[in-house]
Amino acid sequence: MDDPKQDDKGRGLLYVKSICMVCRDRTYNCPYCDGVGTTYVEASDTTVARWINNLNLERIEDIMKKITKGNNNGTG
Repeated sequence: MDDPKQDDKGRGLLYVKSICMVCRDRTYNCPYCDGVGTTYVEASDTTVARWINNLNLERIEDIMKKITKGNNNGTG
C-alpha cells in the first residue's frame, strides 16, 4: 500500500476483519458491514502480537528481518 492510513500521531494503522456486532446472527444489511456481515476494525497491539504468535517460525523470522532492516517505509 503506497499511502497507509495513519492516526493523528502519524503512526500507521492496522486493521482486522471482524464479525459485525450489529448484524451478528442476523440478516446482513446495516451501514457498518459488507454484504456478508464482516467489518474492519483497528487492530490493537495485543491483537497484532497474538496474530504474530500464531504464525510459523519461518514466517515470524521473515517478518523480523523486514522490521530490523530499519525504517524503509515498508519497501525492500
